[in-house]
Amino acid sequence: MPVSRLSLFISATLLLLGASRATAQSTYTVDLVGTSFSPASLTIDEGDTVIWNWVSGLHNVNSVDGLFLSGAPVTAPNTYSITFDTAFLAAAPANGNVYSYQCDVHVGFGMTGAVTVLTGNPVLTVTGLVAGSTASLTVTDCLPFARVGYAYSLVGPGPGLASTPCGPVTVSLSAPFSYLSYAIADASGTAVLNVPVPAGAANVAVWIQAMDLLACELSNGATMVVG
Repeated sequence: MPVSRLSLFISATLLLLGASRATAQSTYTVDLVGTSFSPASLTIDEGDTVIWNWVSGLHNVNSVDGLFLSGAPVTAPNTYSITFDTAFLAAAPANGNVYSYQCDVHVGFGMTGAVTVLTGNPVLTVTGLVAGSTASLTVTDCLPFARVGYAYSLVGPGPGLASTPCGPVTVSLSAPFSYLSYAIADASGTAVLNVPVPAGAANVAVWIQAMDLLACELSNGATMVVG
């Protein structure tokens, strides 16, 4: 093979290997042992899979926000898995992309866990969502000084079609949804919008999402219940 063709072949092969590494998905195992999840905390990439493995005892895996449930508590051996891909994240949007969960049988013993999903998109985290108070809607990983828009639904996580300055986009909100005000990101790409929460809104479920209108990138959705 001529040197020039050999060089092209090697370069193409390296590019393919790099692409496969970039798109490769990982699988993580969380053991349910005694009264704990091991490990209790995981940080994964979008598209990765988590398998919960019953080693001993009577357990279940129940999302704190009602986003997933393994079922009624059962004894070992048993497994339950979720692939945190684009479809799952859109259908079960979590505040800050943090999926907190518990074992209903042993939550009183501190048997809780969390999976944080890294997506490469802006990350929306909502704090202070309490009736009669002021909630902070913080979006990180935006472009510096980007205008960030916010919307919410009282119906569900969508999908829905929203009209934005970037054009129509599919959001993790069910129609009808309402648009909130805008915030401007700082030099580090963080935008914060403070929103008053109506005094009579306690126990109301709400779905919230934001968008970096400079990059035209959606944040994760957030499934919340007003405190």
